[in-house]
Amino acid sequence: MFKNTSITTQFALVFLLSLLLMGTASYLILDRIYMSQLKSQAETVADNVDAFGDWVAQYGRVWVKDNDQSYLGHALLYATDDPNEVPPHLTSVNYYSKNPALAQREFSEVVEHSKSPAKFRMTSHNVMNPNNKPDEFEQQALDAIRSQHLKEFYQLTPGGFRYARTLIHKASCIACHGSADAAPNDVKVRYGTQNGFGFKEGDVAGIISVRLPARSFGHVAFNVVGAWQLAMILAGFVIAMLYMRYAIVGRVRELTVATRQISLGKSADLGLAGINPKSHNELDQLAIATERLRVSINMAIKRLRGEPKQ
Repeated sequence: MFKNTSITTQFALVFLLSLLLMGTASYLILDRIYMSQLKSQAETVADNVDAFGDWVAQYGRVWVKDNDQSYLGHALLYATDDPNEVPPHLTSVNYYSKNPALAQREFSEVVEHSKSPAKFRMTSHNVMNPNNKPDEFEQQALDAIRSQHLKEFYQLTPGGFRYARTLIHKASCIACHGSADAAPNDVKVRYGTQNGFGFKEGDVAGIISVRLPARSFGHVAFNVVGAWQLAMILAGFVIAMLYMRYAIVGRVRELTVATRQISLGKSADLGLAGINPKSHNELDQLAIATERLRVSINMAIKRLRGEPKQ
């Protein structure tokens, strides 16, 4: 069926099929680039979270004043900065210490309420704080990371781009997350002794979960490809069809008509007057070859008839 259709129709179908294949390939390539860009942004967020945790860990804990939502500490400070004051007066100041995990969690809460489009949180399969319980994506990421020994896991979801990076327990973490009996009393009082314990150095502690606003690449692609782009694609199709129609199919039809006239012993115009004998155009060469064939046939007929050569 396809072979019996006109060259114009065949060309149109092949052109559209080629356009579809190139469009699909471009879509897949750009989709990978888009995902790679989102992943790179999420990795940067996770890197910053890791760096902040390392900064806290190098001091063991950080301390703040007047915050009863963290671990309690106490200090006596001079009431004045003047070292010459005699006798120096002391005042009692309450300080509250925060270990790396707590500092990172509170940092995530600040970011959550900020204007930053990138959000993050820390979670685990064995959370000490019930507020850190993993959501559906995070549970899937934790399962995949633990069962497949992955370092990271990511997906483009209807709610945005989700990324999870493995957290490994360091020596500084074991003081609070190792044996429940050896954990600080303030940790046990606040969170109990059932969850968040039993880890060893090098164990998978959980994940840094990053959330970025993102749309599916389909929506992005349709926004990128606008009316002008579609018009140019259509113009390219029209130009190709016009070229096929007049530069190829039209010439073939003219040669077909001329050849038919020659087969009937009639004169025919092959358009040789406007053709350069050295032309690289295949249809020009076909016309020249047809003219040679016509001359050869006429000479053969004359020989058969016994007509003298001219």
